Amino acid sequence: MNTITLPKIEYLNMHKAQKELKQRLDLMEKILMDFTKDEIISAYANKLKKISADMDKGVGIKFDNAQKVKNYLHSL
Repeated sequence: MNTITLPKIEYLNMHKAQKELKQRLDLMEKILMDFTKDEIISAYANKLKKISADMDKGVGIKFDNAQKVKNYLHSL
Protein backbone atom coordinates (compact mmCIF):
# COMPACT_ATOMS: atom_id res chain seq x y z
CA MET A 1 0.00 0.00 0.00
CA ASN A 2 1.34 3.40 -0.97
CA THR A 3 0.98 6.47 1.16
CA ILE A 4 0.93 10.01 -0.17
CA THR A 5 1.27 13.24 1.71
CA LEU A 6 -1.06 16.14 1.06
CA PRO A 7 -0.88 19.57 2.57
CA LYS A 8 -3.75 20.13 4.97
CA ILE A 9 -5.17 23.04 2.93
CA GLU A 10 -5.20 20.91 -0.23
CA TYR A 11 -6.97 18.10 1.61
CA LEU A 12 -9.55 20.52 3.00
CA ASN A 13 -10.14 22.00 -0.47
CA MET A 14 -10.68 18.52 -1.91
CA HIS A 15 -13.05 17.68 0.93
CA LYS A 16 -14.98 20.92 0.39
CA ALA A 17 -15.25 20.29 -3.37
CA GLN A 18 -16.45 16.74 -2.75
CA LYS A 19 -19.08 18.00 -0.30
CA GLU A 20 -20.31 20.64 -2.78
CA LEU A 21 -20.55 18.07 -5.58
CA LYS A 22 -22.52 15.75 -3.31
CA GLN A 23 -24.94 18.58 -2.45
CA ARG A 24 -25.42 19.42 -6.14
CA LEU A 25 -26.02 15.78 -6.98
CA ASP A 26 -28.58 15.49 -4.18
CA LEU A 27 -30.35 18.61 -5.45
CA MET A 28 -30.41 17.31 -9.03
CA GLU A 29 -31.80 13.99 -7.81
CA LYS A 30 -34.54 15.77 -5.85
CA ILE A 31 -35.51 17.94 -8.83
CA LEU A 32 -35.58 14.94 -11.15
CA MET A 33 -37.71 12.91 -8.74
CA ASP A 34 -40.17 15.81 -8.34
CA PHE A 35 -40.40 16.22 -12.11
CA THR A 36 -40.98 12.54 -12.81
CA LYS A 37 -43.47 12.27 -9.97
CA ASP A 38 -45.61 14.97 -11.59
CA GLU A 39 -45.37 13.23 -14.96
CA ILE A 40 -46.34 9.85 -13.56
CA ILE A 41 -49.27 11.24 -11.62
CA SER A 42 -50.66 13.16 -14.62
CA ALA A 43 -50.34 10.12 -16.88
CA TYR A 44 -52.14 7.98 -14.32
CA ALA A 45 -54.86 10.63 -13.94
CA ASN A 46 -55.41 10.63 -17.71
CA LYS A 47 -55.90 6.86 -17.66
CA LEU A 48 -58.43 7.17 -14.86
CA LYS A 49 -60.31 9.89 -16.76
CA LYS A 50 -60.52 7.64 -19.81
CA ILE A 51 -61.84 4.72 -17.75
CA SER A 52 -64.35 7.00 -16.01
CA ALA A 53 -65.61 8.40 -19.32
CA ASP A 54 -66.15 4.88 -20.66
CA MET A 55 -68.02 3.91 -17.50
CA ASP A 56 -70.24 7.00 -17.83
CA LYS A 57 -71.14 5.84 -21.34
CA GLY A 58 -72.09 2.43 -19.96
CA VAL A 59 -69.15 0.64 -21.52
CA GLY A 60 -68.15 -2.37 -19.48
CA ILE A 61 -65.15 -4.63 -19.91
CA LYS A 62 -64.56 -8.11 -18.55
CA PHE A 63 -61.11 -9.57 -18.02
CA ASP A 64 -60.19 -13.24 -17.84
CA ASN A 65 -56.84 -12.74 -16.14
CA ALA A 66 -54.45 -10.17 -14.74
CA GLN A 67 -52.42 -10.01 -17.95
CA LYS A 68 -55.46 -8.80 -19.90
CA VAL A 69 -56.03 -6.08 -17.29
CA LYS A 70 -52.40 -5.01 -17.60
CA ASN A 71 -52.64 -4.94 -21.40
CA TYR A 72 -55.82 -2.87 -21.21
CA LEU A 73 -54.23 -0.33 -18.89
CA HIS A 74 -51.16 -0.05 -21.13
CA SER A 75 -53.38 0.52 -24.16
CA LEU A 76 -55.03 3.61 -22.64
